[in-house]
Amino acid sequence: MKLIDQAIRNYHTVTVIIVMAVVVGVLCFQTLPRQLAPTIDKPEIEVKTEYLGLSPDEVERNITRRLEDQLESVEGMKKMTSTSQHGLSTINLEFEWGIDKNLAMLDVNNKLQQVKDLPVNADKPTLRSISSDNSSPIMWIVLDKPNEKMPNLDQNYMYKIGEDIIVPALRRVKGIADVWHFGGEDREMRVEFDPYSMARLHVTYEEVIDQLSEENRNTRAGFHDEDNRSYTVRALGEFLNPQDILDTVIKRDGDKTIRVKDFATVVDGYKRTSSLVRISGNLSNAFGVIRKAGANVVETCNLAAKRVEELNQELLNRGIPINLKIVYQEVDYINEAIRLVKSNLALGAVLAVAVLLLFLGSARSLLIVAISIPVSLVSVFIVLKIFGRSINIISLAGMAFAVGMVVDNSIVVLENIYRHLTMRKGVFKAAYDGASEVWGAVLASTLTTLAVFVPIVFIQEEAGQMFRDIAITISASIALSLLVSITVIPTLTTLLIHLKPGEEYRPGFFHRTLFKPIVLMGKKISDAYSGLMEWMLRNSPPSILFRVLVIACVGWMLWYSVKTLPEKDYLPYGNVDMVFMLIEPVAGTPVETNMRYMAEYEKKIVAMEDVNRNFLVFSSRFNGGGAIIEKELAAGQRGEVKMAVKSEEMGREIFEIPGYRFAFAMQRPIFRSANKTFEVEITGPDMLKLKSNALDLIGKISAIKGVHSVRPEFKFGNPELRFIPRREDAARLDMGMNEIGDIIESLNAGKYLGEFNDQGEPIDFILVQKKDANKLGLEDYRSLPVWTDEGMMTHLGHLVDIKIDAGPARIDHIGTERAIKLRVQVKKDIAMQLVIDRVDEEALVDARKNLGEEYGLRIGGSADELASTEKSLMNSFAYALGFIYLLLVALFSSFLRPFIVMLTVALAVSGSFLGITWNNWFQRGYILEILKEWDVQNAQAMAADWNWITFDILTQLGIVILAGIVVNNAILIVHQMLNNIKAGMGEREALLLSCQTRLRPIMMTVISSVFGMIPLAFGEGAGTELYRGMGTALIGGLSISTLFTLFLVPVLISLLNDMGFHTKKEDLVKEPLAHH
Repeated sequence: MKLIDQAIRNYHTVTVIIVMAVVVGVLCFQTLPRQLAPTIDKPEIEVKTEYLGLSPDEVERNITRRLEDQLESVEGMKKMTSTSQHGLSTINLEFEWGIDKNLAMLDVNNKLQQVKDLPVNADKPTLRSISSDNSSPIMWIVLDKPNEKMPNLDQNYMYKIGEDIIVPALRRVKGIADVWHFGGEDREMRVEFDPYSMARLHVTYEEVIDQLSEENRNTRAGFHDEDNRSYTVRALGEFLNPQDILDTVIKRDGDKTIRVKDFATVVDGYKRTSSLVRISGNLSNAFGVIRKAGANVVETCNLAAKRVEELNQELLNRGIPINLKIVYQEVDYINEAIRLVKSNLALGAVLAVAVLLLFLGSARSLLIVAISIPVSLVSVFIVLKIFGRSINIISLAGMAFAVGMVVDNSIVVLENIYRHLTMRKGVFKAAYDGASEVWGAVLASTLTTLAVFVPIVFIQEEAGQMFRDIAITISASIALSLLVSITVIPTLTTLLIHLKPGEEYRPGFFHRTLFKPIVLMGKKISDAYSGLMEWMLRNSPPSILFRVLVIACVGWMLWYSVKTLPEKDYLPYGNVDMVFMLIEPVAGTPVETNMRYMAEYEKKIVAMEDVNRNFLVFSSRFNGGGAIIEKELAAGQRGEVKMAVKSEEMGREIFEIPGYRFAFAMQRPIFRSANKTFEVEITGPDMLKLKSNALDLIGKISAIKGVHSVRPEFKFGNPELRFIPRREDAARLDMGMNEIGDIIESLNAGKYLGEFNDQGEPIDFILVQKKDANKLGLEDYRSLPVWTDEGMMTHLGHLVDIKIDAGPARIDHIGTERAIKLRVQVKKDIAMQLVIDRVDEEALVDARKNLGEEYGLRIGGSADELASTEKSLMNSFAYALGFIYLLLVALFSSFLRPFIVMLTVALAVSGSFLGITWNNWFQRGYILEILKEWDVQNAQAMAADWNWITFDILTQLGIVILAGIVVNNAILIVHQMLNNIKAGMGEREALLLSCQTRLRPIMMTVISSVFGMIPLAFGEGAGTELYRGMGTALIGGLSISTLFTLFLVPVLISLLNDMGFHTKKEDLVKEPLAHH
């Protein structure tokens, strides 16, 4: 092997390359973006169109349907859903995973350009691409008063300060894309009229509207030139203050002039309240910070925090009695999680090195092997940088898993060099022979591990975007460790150990002193193993029977392990110190009323000693709030149990509040898609039939075991006041629908008259009925006098019929069909797949029978994602097995032998299942103790259902990775056996010798890998839920499959021999053809 030879000779070059790799690696580490989880770019695009004042029915007909007709033909689209609400149409387009999003955006945009018949007053549709970075805030900031004793501030005043000073300042921070702002309303200039005075003065609505909008403008009239000066000519008619508006002349009636002040007042005020925010019981404002895609969360949070300090200083300097407080930032969880991964990584490395010290027994050899850990791992950052990934829990967990694995190759090489040293070859010859002898096996075992990751990198689904990081880190570190093991290891051996040919190699210092008993024990184990093997490989009936027994025993284990496995789940839930509340008010209730219902409950929460602070938001976009729990309580395993108990306790309280359609509390998940909800979708033409079916289903589904709650996504019973024109009567008076519409709009929402220029800042200018004690009641509309153009008096009841009715407050579509979605929330510690199956069997099967053929009923949402990810995982598992088989065929030059090695994969899978079952069983004891400590009722039942390790997608990924790792041991045995046969031994002898010489490196690699992963499998605290399952699966699989490999592989090979499949030296050493 040329490379090994070159490396041993040119050790200077090797050293230089190592140092450079480490330096560049460190530089890359410093510049990589840090975030909680990999960026998941969801293939979703959202199209929003606003038209204020339209009812949901009209939005559906005039906007949503028209856009849907065009958008239906967008390329690569998987699913289209839409919602039509008051004055807002939202269409969501879901694409196949892996689509080029920019092209999709262009396509959608082109289709929108082709929509011709949107209502004139509707806003232009806006596009937004949805990604995990821009859909949930990384930081919440609230306004507080600087001193407890100060009076409470008016929320609209706070809102103005927020819009003018705070939002613009935050938007300028590097990495921030947008700032959501809740808790107040914009200013507006209102002309508040009294409808009775208008009629008495004979003023029509049309005159007022036209006059006010036409008078309020400036005209530019060009230039006026004098001899040596040029003047800009401007005609200034814009209203500058409320007095100007009051003095405006509307009309002259005979000799009297009618001005605005004769029938109206002007108010410089705020729009109708539609959002309220309360922080721990006081009115306030909240700001949600959204980061740019791919921005470094840690850096962005720190910069934003710095900007908040500057803003507080600025507000103090201006004498504004407001203080900004950061109540939640993702960076806390990230820092904690990254700290934990790093400490687990370090602990794993220490454990792995300790194992090596036991086996190698000399500090020099330890140094030789241990160097492969930092060199391989630091160089991985270079690879991450090239691929444009980020540092997050998942990529770091990948490195932590790799810690135990990168030393494997080095161990095998070094151990073999030592074996050659004991043959008194001298160090150069031993280093070269030892490395060249096993380099084939090392290469094969590295390639089999890599083969597993290649298909994983191509998974497109959401989960695939998460796996990519683990795949890249582990495969990069293992590939690098291959290079290290065949260049750096032999070179270092020759530098650190000086032995001339013929000198005897003495065991390491520790083996001669401290670890003597361990060495003796190791020898005993090794002798016992050899003895057992010798007996088993004989050709006598008892040994054949014993071999068959070993195989039967393995078969039983496979069957048992599959039976005890927990059900499948989607993504881990995480443990964030925030309990999230979702509240669905009854349609048509004003915001203030909703806040009132909540007040009692709010007092209770604020009084709980473990709650740090509590916030509530009621707005059109989001209703609900959250309680932030004290940090210390949410840490570690106790914290995770505590949070579950806490959110259940808060959930019970909130569930009982009267006045809402539903309300519940749950812990906030770290991934949006991990929130363990799936949707039941009912589609069909008739809204009422959909509604009655949905109501039946809610009852049925809520009763199913494992369901936390069911939220209907539809809103009905929104009270409507309908004005229906009496066309004949109106036409006689020459009043069109346009004018009647203006009258009704002015009486209610207010008629928009353009902009009022307030010192350069435009605010809305509207005409609206005076809302005071004598404003119109429902009964007064009919008899309201109205003066018409024809110079006649009539009343509103003559022009329109007035009815009170109820209509839907939102209409959903799936595809282009009307639909109702029910969101089913699964309990945090119960597997999603289980509940999905139950819901289907217990509720949907019957419901389907009763629906007509134009109605559909299915389960969607995360359930779809779960299924498609599972499918791609299974596929990549199959590909991986195929790759491994082909690599082995090349290595063993036989089509049959690889099957023996492949069997170890089956063992590993069952081992990992057992690992998961046992770890759960082990943790339930602790969980029960913690629950009893807090006197939770039914603690026994709660602990019995608790799956500390969920069988989620990351755990399943662990099992796929296993396939590539466990094969390595079997490869070592078979490869060495073939080498021995080449050297001229008989089959049985070759196999025996191979088992004896390979026992030590196999034990070393496995034990070091397992010890390196122990901190990951038993970790608790922030972020560990991401890799706990994976760690458990890997440890279970590795340890159990190794035990069996050591016996099963030799047994199967010898059975093949007994059946007449022989391997001779001639088959392996090919003679050159030229001789014949």
